[in-house]
Amino acid sequence: MATEYTWTFSNFETDSDNKVKTIHWSMKAVDGEHNARIYGSCDGADMDFDSMTKDNCIACVIDSRDQTEDDMKASLDIQIDNLKNPETVSKSKEW
Repeated sequence: MATEYTWTFSNFETDSDNKVKTIHWSMKAVDGEHNARIYGSCDGADMDFDSMTKDNCIACVIDSRDQTEDDMKASLDIQIDNLKNPETVSKSKEW
C-alpha cells in the first residue's frame, strides 16, 4: 500500500482587510495502520482570504520552511518506518 499524504489547514488569522497574517497547517501521512503528522504555523504572506486556494497555502508553507515538500514527506516516511520497526520496545514484568 502506498503512503497517502494530506495537507490540512485548520485556521487562518486575518486582519481587518481580510489579508491572511497566519496560516495554521498540518501534513499527515498514512500507510496502512500507521500514521505520522507534522504541523505548524507560518506567515500568511498577506494573501487575500477570499481568493486564496489550497495550492497557494501549500506554496506559502513550503516557502516558509527550509525543506521542500519532498523533504517533508521523507520526514513523515521516517516517522512511519520507526513505528513499523521500533528500535526499542517497552516491557514490564509482574514479580
